[in-house]
Amino acid sequence: MQKGMQVQGEIYPPTPMNVMLSQICMYVLFTMIALTFIGESLFKTVDFPLGLKVCNFLKTNFSATMILAFILNTMAQQLVATGAFEIVINDETVFSKLETGRLPTMELLDDLAKTYVDSATS
Repeated sequence: MQKGMQVQGEIYPPTPMNVMLSQICMYVLFTMIALTFIGESLFKTVDFPLGLKVCNFLKTNFSATMILAFILNTMAQQLVATGAFEIVINDETVFSKLETGRLPTMELLDDLAKTYVDSATS
């Protein structure tokens, strides 16, 4: 790497709405898993019959419960994935996946490297 050249990675933040929806998905997921495994004893202790019915439903439909858990987990991950990729050189954005909708080609990366590395050495 050229002396004086700095490569820095940052996380592009998702929208606050997507973060909130992702957190809701995860709360539902963890609650559902907890109810499946410890809900019956919990609801027996507090004498809550409706909770027992929910736990029995989750246990008898265990495969559907786990499929729903995987779907919720995938949704939560996709909500916070921005897919952003930007190349900034000297405070100038020279490539943005958010604007182009694609990743840079190897030719573009090669051209950028030649242009900016050559200009830095001369």
